[in-house]
Amino acid sequence: MTSTMLSLSLNSVAAILLVLLAGFPVNNGDDTDAAVVTTPSPDVGPWVLVTNPLKLERITEMIPYTINLTLTYSESEEPPKYVSKETLFVVKVSTTNPLTVKLDSKEIVFTWEDVTEGNNKSLGVTGQVIGYVDLNFVLDILPKNGSVAVETVPVLSGYLVTVIRESDTLDNVFTIIMIIMAVLNTINMGCALDMAIVKQNILRPVGPIVGFISQFTFMPLFAFGIAMLMIKDPLMGFGLLVIGVCPGGIASNFWTLLLDGDVNLSITMTFVSSIAAMGMMPLWLWLLSPFFLPPGSSVQVPFLDMAVSLILLTVPLGIGLLIRRFKLSVAEFLTVKIIKPFSFFFIFFIFGLGFYSMSHIFILLDWTLLTAGLAVTVAGFVFGAFFAWITRLGRPQIIAVSLETAMQNANIAFVLLKTTLPTPYSDIAALPAIAQILMTTSILFIFFGIIMAYRCVKNRGCKKKEDKVEEEEETTKSLMLKDYTDGSNGNAKKVETPPPQYYGGQVTPEFSWAKRPSLIVPSSPTIDPRIIA
Repeated sequence: MTSTMLSLSLNSVAAILLVLLAGFPVNNGDDTDAAVVTTPSPDVGPWVLVTNPLKLERITEMIPYTINLTLTYSESEEPPKYVSKETLFVVKVSTTNPLTVKLDSKEIVFTWEDVTEGNNKSLGVTGQVIGYVDLNFVLDILPKNGSVAVETVPVLSGYLVTVIRESDTLDNVFTIIMIIMAVLNTINMGCALDMAIVKQNILRPVGPIVGFISQFTFMPLFAFGIAMLMIKDPLMGFGLLVIGVCPGGIASNFWTLLLDGDVNLSITMTFVSSIAAMGMMPLWLWLLSPFFLPPGSSVQVPFLDMAVSLILLTVPLGIGLLIRRFKLSVAEFLTVKIIKPFSFFFIFFIFGLGFYSMSHIFILLDWTLLTAGLAVTVAGFVFGAFFAWITRLGRPQIIAVSLETAMQNANIAFVLLKTTLPTPYSDIAALPAIAQILMTTSILFIFFGIIMAYRCVKNRGCKKKEDKVEEEEETTKSLMLKDYTDGSNGNAKKVETPPPQYYGGQVTPEFSWAKRPSLIVPSSPTIDPRIIA
């Protein structure tokens, strides 16, 4: 479990990624004031179910825990006439989410002796996946064994159980690997960066302005609208809002490179949006978070982690620029031979490792979350591309703006949720961000596969065409060779006949095919008769 500032910084620099998506390290701090905490409410009546502990919070995945239950009857009231020593009191347990916890029994049986003497019964609970759930208890009174219940009484509602991660060791390893690979590939991109073009983008900032409006106007409002329309859980709605207000990350730079977009513009927009987010994120969260969080909640924007992510972008780029300046041959090798294959391997590896790291919570991603994530992703791609198109930007710039709009720095969203909400509420709130990342990456891999297949087919067709042209040239050359005997010395020589020379004026349409220098048609009116003699 990570609660120190160092671990938060490590998580924030893994920005990409989201990629994909690093696990959620868990806070150990007591953040009970950051979220709404429910307490069990015993129903008013003579029958009372007492639990120990009062709440089962922060249990670890896959480790069994026990809840002690005591059923009592108010001494101020006489027991019903049907109650006797043979009467059975069956407490039935239901859960609001069977995926989160597993109960060893759904029925606990008490006798009248247990009720009068205050004997305890135990209920086994095992966390299956991170999350929170309410247990509800209902009492069925049976006059004797095997009979039908004569009375059903709710005895306890809203018993809270929260489940946290079993271990975050894999997440920490995943984060470190992401940092190292991201730094190396950003250095490669620095070797390919053209500062003259970056300067031009800054002096004539059409692309950055288009990206800024798309990212900090359209995306927050659209994510807010989808959250209000499609997501019922306010915590998950808040999570989708947070991912919508985040700046772009370096993952968009890598994908821009792979899809032949304008990398210089992409990096410029990432840098600008990272700085602009220092003001735009607090503004949008101040305006829209009250729709999802209870009154009095404070949203903690991770300014330090945003600054670390900005440093992670600029420092490796600077190293790459120095290599380009003093070791041009090395920069050319990295740019031509390494950068694209390494970028693809990086994204594929991070996506695969992130998928494995987070696979245990994918069961919580229902169709609503996936549809909401898909809607935000597609809207970001389409609006960014359309806005760039109407401002008359070129195809590479349209690709860069579209990717920068749709791909947010998801790790900033994760850190913000963890500093605002206690675990596991922060993990549940991050589910829409995971869904959005999953949809974005899947769409990009599909597009990349289609593009690579198209290029492969196109290159194969071009190769066949080139081979055909070469074959025709060889055929023509062979027909232009002629053997003859030199009468002066009697030696046979192979002499190449000079290309036929055309003369005369315009050629009528029916003889247009004969313009080609071919000796196959020596009677053509366009052939110089002198070379036929």
